[in-house]
This record gives sequence, structure tokens and C-alpha cells, in this order.
Amino acid sequence: MKRLASKEVHVGIPRGSRVFCISHKDDADGLASAALVRCATRCRFALAGYEDVEKVLADAPRGLDWLVVTDLGLDEKPELIDDLLARARHMLYVDHHRLLTKTKRTLRRGNVVTQHSTRDCTSVLVWDYFRKRLPEKAVNLAGYGVMTDPPVSGLLTREVLLKTSWNLTAYEGHLLALALSSHKCTNGLRGEIVRRLASLRMPHEMPAVRRLADEQASQMTAIQRRLYDRAKVKGHVAIARAGRLALGTSAELLLGVPNVVASAVYDTAGSAPRTRVSVRGTDECRHHLGRLMLRIGRRVGGAGGGHMLAAGAMVPTSRLEEFFGLLVKELWPRHVKARRA
Repeated sequence: MKRLASKEVHVGIPRGSRVFCISHKDDADGLASAALVRCATRCRFALAGYEDVEKVLADAPRGLDWLVVTDLGLDEKPELIDDLLARARHMLYVDHHRLLTKTKRTLRRGNVVTQHSTRDCTSVLVWDYFRKRLPEKAVNLAGYGVMTDPPVSGLLTREVLLKTSWNLTAYEGHLLALALSSHKCTNGLRGEIVRRLASLRMPHEMPAVRRLADEQASQMTAIQRRLYDRAKVKGHVAIARAGRLALGTSAELLLGVPNVVASAVYDTAGSAPRTRVSVRGTDECRHHLGRLMLRIGRRVGGAGGGHMLAAGAMVPTSRLEEFFGLLVKELWPRHVKARRA
């Protein structure tokens, strides 16, 4: 793991500092990251999706001592870095998404303290950064990210797994992830979940989380069947409009369609001109989907990014079919070549 700060040292946040955290709102890793920062610094926070991070940033306070940004890949929004730097005297960026060389240079020029690794999820990196100021049981929050994010093999991830109960952490993490996948999980509830996690409450101790998770679990088979019914298979990619389930979870369910190596689920992002797309893949797709989303998202005037087998994009609705055509074209030749080999 490399820290990209101008000096390769751990820069602590002094107690009593005015701290604000912005973190990803759509998954357990993002909420656990915000909760760990709040537990360590007593900060205020805001949660954002890739589609509304500009709006959330516009409402963030100024004159801060520290701004902490977690689990929001800045490669997808490099133009935001200057705005982020203007909010506080210091900035800490913790993330596990791919970072382009250009983005790294921008962070260095701004003297941003950066905790980055693609081999550990963000909540693990946050836990490691603040571990000396966190209660012993706070490691469980990092475990929720480990259990629900794409599999990784970092040494910090192994340390977290060895410090937690595998079965209990898996149960709590997936309980949280199921609740977050519900359309009934409002932004207000997500904020309340962060506050309770920061006070070391477990997901099963939150009635709203248990209720939503139970509802989602009981409906999964029916939801998957409806996804299959409206899916179109192009090449070896299954494509469907989202229903009343989080995009990422829907894309995971859609991977069960026979003979596909990737799935894509889409939905309008609050306004007709833009559409959110979530993509998931199997090992057979032989592509880093995050890099692919970044490249073809930009080709159609949008943005994208993510991980090896879990990624997403925001694209102009008018060019959605073009986007999917490029996705299928990119995946099809490599898949066929791999099969023939």
C-alpha cells in the first residue's frame, strides 16, 4: 500500500479539529467508512452517490480543519478535487478504487494525505489509519466492508478477518448490505445507520435494518425472476432496466442468466438526461471492468470507474444504446478468444 502524501508519514488529525467527512452512500463499505471516521473524530458527515456528489459538496461547510473523503473514486470526478481542497486547511482521501497517474499528481500538488490501496476495501484502510484512536470493537465495522465488497487479498484485510468472528461479521455485514439495497432505505435512514455504527451498535440491533433486510431476503427470488424476464442478452452480456432494488445488487442477480460473462443494469439517475449503469462480471470476461467503464463512459460523454469485476458509469440517456454497444463489443472478442484457447 502506498500513501501519496507529499511526505511518506502518517499525518494524524489533532483532537478538537473541525472535521467533516463525505463518504459513499450505496454500500456497507461506504457507511462503515463514514462511521469509523465519526467514531475517531466526532465529525459531522454527509453521504453521497456518484450521481449527486457535486450537490452534496455544495452543501458541505467551509473553513474546516480537515475534510475526509472516503470510498468515492476521484478518477470518476477529477474536476472536484480543487473544490474539495477549498473546503478545508487539510484533506484526507481514503479509497480503494483505481487512481490514474494524473489524479495522483493532482492530489500530491494539493498536499492531500492519501491512504490508498486496491488490495483492501476502504473501511479497512480507514480503520488502519485511525486504529490508535478507535475502540477495540471498531474493527468489526471494517469487517462489514470486507464481507460485502468485491473480494480482495490485502494484508490489512487478512488482519481484520483474524481479529473478527467470521460468521458473526458475515451475518452483520450482509444484513446491512441487504437493507441498503432496498428502495425504502432513505438517505435519512442511511445517516442514522452511520451514527449508530459509530457508537458501535451492530446492524442486528437496529430494527429498521433488520426489517428491510428480511423484506429484501424474502423477495430476492421473485426479484431475480422479474430481472430475467426483462433482460436482453447481447453477445454474452445480460442487460436490464432496474426494478426496486439497488443497481449493484440487481446486476449481481443478473449474472445468473445462462451463458453470460457480464451483466449491466440501468436506471435514470433522478433526471431523464442521465442514466446510472451498474456492471458486474465473471472471471471469463477477462477485463478490468472499472477501467473499461472509465474509457467507454468518457467516449459517450459520461463518466465511469470501479473495480475488476464490479463497476459503474453515469452516461447521457440519449447515448445509452451506444454505450451498451461499446460494452458488448469490448467484452465479446476477448471472451470468444479465451474460450477458443
